[in-house]
Amino acid sequence: MNLTRGIYIIGTDTGVGKTAVAAGLMCLLLKNKCRAGYFKPVASGVKVVDGVSVSADAAFVNVVSGFAQKPEQVTPFVYADAVSPHLAARMAGRPIDRNVIRRSLDELKIRYDWIVAEGAGGLAVPLNDEEFMQYDLIRELKFPCLLVARAGLGTINHTLLTLGFAKSAGLTVRGIIINGMGDSLIERDNAETIKKMSGVEAVFTLPIVSSLNTETLQTGNLGEIFEQTVRFDDIISTMDII
Repeated sequence: MNLTRGIYIIGTDTGVGKTAVAAGLMCLLLKNKCRAGYFKPVASGVKVVDGVSVSADAAFVNVVSGFAQKPEQVTPFVYADAVSPHLAARMAGRPIDRNVIRRSLDELKIRYDWIVAEGAGGLAVPLNDEEFMQYDLIRELKFPCLLVARAGLGTINHTLLTLGFAKSAGLTVRGIIINGMGDSLIERDNAETIKKMSGVEAVFTLPIVSSLNTETLQTGNLGEIFEQTVRFDDIISTMDII
């Protein structure tokens, strides 16, 4: 019986650093000789790599970690327009099919012992016009979640609201990564308050990575910083059988 373990990276909002965290986590797993695969079921926004349009997020993960797999297996639904998935799908005339996503995941589970999945936007993002939501997909795929949050002002509210919503949607958040952590009083207090109030044991902080831009595939020293900041054993403990 295949006992693939996985984690689904979600965010308090779009642009909080989910892709950078996914890339850092993939890098960490592969450096520790884990058979790890990346999965982005739905992606809005593409890059042309070797003449082929692929998910911009998947391209970034590839550059940072070296992970390579057939684009259609890693990201079964890729849309050129960087808008909400339901709108991107409507504009492209290609609706998102949850059965196709399940089959892609099943194929990856045959090849990999660890799956790092990444969501599109926040939890309450519609994937089609029939109100099939991102949290519905995550629940159906039976992933635990790793929540990425900003470090600055407002993040306590956004993080606690997302945790409460995730619980109400039947999801389990196993860890939190506070991304772009600086050394201001506000940021330090935000991190401590989230650790205290979230009820989540695994809370990590990831500092600002210079020269990092996921859209232009500038990686900075993300892999190195992630490895120095997030202990392998701790991050492995957030992943569960899927």
